[in-house]
Order: sequence, then C-alpha cells, then structure tokens
Amino acid sequence: MISLESPRTIRDLRTVVHADDRVRLAAFVLLFGILTAIALLLSPPAVVAYDAGVVADRSIKAPRSVSYVSESLTSSEREKLVAAVPRQFVRTPTVVVSETALLAKAVEQIGKTRADTALSRDQKVGTLSRIDGTTVSSPIAVDLVDMTPAEWDALSKELEKTLQNLYSQGIREEQLDAARADVPKTLPAAWSERQKRVANELLRQHLRPNEIFDPVATVAAQATVRNGVTPIQVQVAAGEIVVREGALVTPQDVEKLQALGLANTGIDWKGALGLLVWALLIAAVLGQFIQRHDQETWQDDRRLVLVGLSLVVLTAVGRVVVPQHALAAYFVPFAAIAMMLTVLVGGRTALATQIAGALHVGIMSGQTELVAYVLVPALLGMAAVRRATTAREFVAGAGYVLVGNFGVVASFILVGRQVDIVGSLQLVGAAAVSGVASGFLAFGGMVLLGHLFRITTVFELRELADPNHPLLRQLLLRTPGTYHHSLLVANLAERAAEVIGADPLVARVGAYYHDIGKMRNPTAFIENQTGSNPHDELDPAVSAGIVSAHIRDGLALADRYHLPAQIREIIPGHHGTSLIKYFHAIAQQRGEVVDESPFRHPGPKPRTKEAGIVMLADGTEASVRSLEEKTPDQIRAMVEKIVSERIEDGQLDDCDLTFRDVQQVKDAFLELLAGVYHERIPYPEDRITRITPSAPTAPPPAASR
Repeated sequence: MISLESPRTIRDLRTVVHADDRVRLAAFVLLFGILTAIALLLSPPAVVAYDAGVVADRSIKAPRSVSYVSESLTSSEREKLVAAVPRQFVRTPTVVVSETALLAKAVEQIGKTRADTALSRDQKVGTLSRIDGTTVSSPIAVDLVDMTPAEWDALSKELEKTLQNLYSQGIREEQLDAARADVPKTLPAAWSERQKRVANELLRQHLRPNEIFDPVATVAAQATVRNGVTPIQVQVAAGEIVVREGALVTPQDVEKLQALGLANTGIDWKGALGLLVWALLIAAVLGQFIQRHDQETWQDDRRLVLVGLSLVVLTAVGRVVVPQHALAAYFVPFAAIAMMLTVLVGGRTALATQIAGALHVGIMSGQTELVAYVLVPALLGMAAVRRATTAREFVAGAGYVLVGNFGVVASFILVGRQVDIVGSLQLVGAAAVSGVASGFLAFGGMVLLGHLFRITTVFELRELADPNHPLLRQLLLRTPGTYHHSLLVANLAERAAEVIGADPLVARVGAYYHDIGKMRNPTAFIENQTGSNPHDELDPAVSAGIVSAHIRDGLALADRYHLPAQIREIIPGHHGTSLIKYFHAIAQQRGEVVDESPFRHPGPKPRTKEAGIVMLADGTEASVRSLEEKTPDQIRAMVEKIVSERIEDGQLDDCDLTFRDVQQVKDAFLELLAGVYHERIPYPEDRITRITPSAPTAPPPAASR
C-alpha cells in the first residue's frame, strides 16, 4: 500500500510525486482525468429548452445526420401489444375430483333409496330430499322415485361422464353461470324430460370454477411480448426540419432534439458518472503508455503537463463544436496538437495523446467520421514534421494534413448513401482551412509553448549555433584557442551523432558551449597560452582545482544566458568525474601522498548519448592535437587510447551508448581527423619566388584564347 505524508510545500509535493512511479501515475490520472471529464461534462450552449406540449417559437433544422432509438415510439408499441395479451389461467384438478366424488356419492344414495322396498313412496321422496352434499328439490325427488329402472340406469351411468365433459373445457369464475345454463345442451336428446330435469339439477350443483387467474403467468406473458418488440430506429437527415415554428412540440420532437444535442435536458447523473469513468480510463491508459514507452517525457514535469493540457484542450475544443455544429468541427485544426507535440515531446507520446483526444471526440459525437478526421490527418502531419529542422517542414505538414482531411471527407461522402453537393463543397472548404491552419498553429504553438515550458526546439538550438550569439562571440574574442578547439569538437560530435542516430544538432551546439567556463581564466588552459604557463609555479592540487573550476564557471554562464537543459548538462558531462591526469602525475612525481578526489572533475558523468559523444570528441581532439606527428596510425592509436580510458574509468556507465555505438563513434572520429591532418605536398617557397620573370610577349590570337 502507498502511504503519503501530508506535504507542506509544493516542493515537498513534487518530491513525493517523483519518489514513486505509482504515485506519479495516480497524480497524472486524477489531475488530467478530472480535467478532461470537466471538459466532457461542460455542455455547449443549448439551442432550445423545449418540453413536450409547448409551442415552438422558431424552426430548428438538424445540423447533422443522426440515428437513434425512439423510446417514446418503442414504449407506445410495447404498451399496445401488452394490452392485447390475454389473462393467463391455471386449472385446479382438485375441483373436478371433489365434485365428481360428491356426485357419485349422491347417485349411490339415490340408487339405494330407490331400491329400498321397506320405504313408502313418500318416505323415499323425503329421504332423497336429505342426501349429503347434494340438494334435491321435492319435484326432482318425486321424479327420481317415479323414474323407471331403465331411465335411472341410463341416467346414473351418464352423469359422471357428462360432468367431466363439462369440466374439460375449463370453467372460469365469469363463465360459471354460462356453463350451468349450457348443461341441458350437453344431455342426450333421447332422454325423457324427467331424466333431463334430474340431470340438470344434479349437474348444476356440482359445477364450480376449475380455472383460476394466474398473475405470475400473465406478467410473464406480457414480459415476453414486451421484450419481443424491436426498438424503433429513427433516422434524422442533416438539414431536416425537426421542429417547425408555431407547431406543438411532441415527445418525438424532444427525442430528436436530444439525439442531436440541441436540447437542454438537465443533469444526467448517470451519464456524468459514465463520462468521468471514461475520462479517468483514458488518462490511465495514456499515463501508462508514456511511463512505459517514453521515460524522458515521463520524468520531465514540464513535458508531462504539456501533454495533459494538450489532451484537455483538444477535448474542450471538441466539446465546443460537437455536436450542435455540423460544419464547424471540420474547420478545427485538430492535427496541430499532434504536430506540435511531435516536436516538443516526441512522436510516440504525440500519437498516444492524439488517439486519446480522438476517442473523446468520438464519445461526444458518436460519429466514426469525426474520430477519423481527428486522427488520420494528424498522423500524416506528424510524419512530415518528425524532425522539424526547418519551417518548410511545417508547410509540408500542412499539405499532408490537407490531403488527409480531403481523404477522410471524400471517403465518408462516397460511403454515404446520399450526396449533398452543397454540403460536400462546404466540407471540402472546411477541410482546406483546417489543413492550412494546422501547419501555422503547430509552428506557432511549438515556438510559444516551447519557450513557455522551457522545452528546447530545433530553432532555439539553431539560434545558439549562430556564431553571432553573444556567448560564442565572447568565447572567440576572449579564448580564441578554446573557440577553435570547440569548433573541431563540434564537427567530430556532429558526425558521430549522425552515424549512431543521436541528435547531431544537440551534439554540435553542446560542443560549442562545453568549455565556455574557460573564459573566466583563459590563460589557465594551454590552448589560450601565448607565453609562460602559470601552472609552473603552482601546486598540482591547486592547478587541478583551477582547471576543474571551468565546469562550475560554465554552469554559471549557462544559467545566466538561459541555455537549455540539453546543452547545460553537456558542460559538466564532457569531463564527467574523470581524473585530471597531468597534475595528478606531477603530484606523484613529487613523492606526495596523492588522494585522487581533488584531482577529479566534479561531474556528473554524461547521461545522454550526445553528452557521451562530446566527452569522447573533446578528449580525442585535444590528444590528437598534441601529437607531434599526426599519421593515420598514430591518430588511430590515440583515438583508441582515449576512448578505452574513458570506458575503463566508468565515465560512460550512465549513458546509453552501446559497444556498437562506441565503435561507430571511433570510426567517425578517425574519418574526420584523417581529413583534417592529412599529409600535404611540400611547396618550397624559393621555387616560386626565384623564378625569373620572362619578357612580355604579344597577346595570343583570338582563336587560341
């Protein structure tokens, strides 16, 4: 678990954030996730605030095409079908069983009473009137007593069967009276009237509802019908009149306005929560990507803030123009952000940020076309300004974005079923404006934000490389030897950086300024000495301190002239913590007990490829210049010696130069140094000065000239 103490100052907070990548990621996600969520949640000015039943005070056209599910139409269709679902009933078999048993018992008792010879006719009538479970009226009792044996046998055999037939169709509460009334219709036509009267009375008494209402089954049937209704899809075409002036606004009109984003529907807490989760998710993905694939940006607060703010700006601009402005979105130079970030922070992070912004525009608009319009042209623009060494690259980038805009617009126009000539021309014009504006805004944003966030750009480096820069002019006038040494180191460093894929311009400019600290005490360095050497009279440790002081003095000048961090770190990095061997050796020759620490440069060691290259170039150039004979073999041996010493001393341990890189750097140095110090043919001056002038001759004929 991560535990954080409450920081008391901004510096403490930055320390806590830098201490753990998890804390840094959490801070990035919370800060920029919430900011982008706010941008997503800020509703654009609503066009109308109509409710169903009001009269529209103006006509409203659809700014874009949209397809949505109409909840009102779908709900109306569902309710109509649900109302048509019949009530569901369930049969109760116990009713039939119990009533059949009672009827059978009554038939049995009637049969016994009729067969009892000990009873008189009147006694039999009275006994039949008191049968358990069945009511027999006096007239029916008389019919039963007077009925012939044949009539009774036929009747008793058919009663139970007839009762079950009556129940077989099912009897509901509301159908009971009708079922009893229909009993005579079910009796055999051959029966006598007496048989029919008896059967009618006995059967009617034993008819009860055997089907009862089942609310659970009814609800289930209604749910099945409701779920079976296909949602009704409504299409709204761009330019279609949604609401006419003076017309009564219907629920369907309100739905169209809401689908187009033209109605203020109040706070949608569910939707707001969804957008918050979405914004945090996208911020988390972007932060994870930068952490894993762009450590330079991840560790640089300024670059990280610039990336987050770029995402917020892209989202906010999308929120302003989406969705109520169908055409305005195509005027927006979305690609400018990607192009600018490519130069300031790098292509990978720029691409990830643009994808995140495109996803935000997508969730706001619900249109694949706008997602493609934000993303595809930006990719082309990024490819054009990958190095951004000249302003022409931004012009080319604008052209690439223009092509991408046209491509996206044309693709979706051709894919669409309807072609609106006027609308298509408007989209093409908007795409052209967006492409041109992207190039200008990317260039301006790079210059402005690069200065604001103190991120070094190519153009700033080129200004520093200008020989008329005040610091370089001072270096030339005050320390001409150091100046020319720096020029040679710059040539070596630039060529080596080109070979291994490092930044040649950073290497060259860093080499120009790596020894600016020597201006404070020029004569302390041999390349600026014209007479005696002041170190001859000094203690070696003191001399070593004077020499190493040029690092501290150089950093002070770098701060005064606001040199970029990339250049500033080369000043201490070109020596690292290496040993000042000359004075250390003198101290040893004098028999002193020598501690190396006073004879080492303060460092730190070089941490970038460019700083490592300048270190090797600086040592190589100075050592080769000191050779009495500069033959190719001697130059090669010296280059190998200097590079090997730096590696063995661990000076390149903190930079990411590989063994392959080091070998290529040595080869580049040898190539250039061999060209600088190649042998020249001797031309004795007296062979020229002692030539006797010949007598003047007549000019040659015109044909021979």
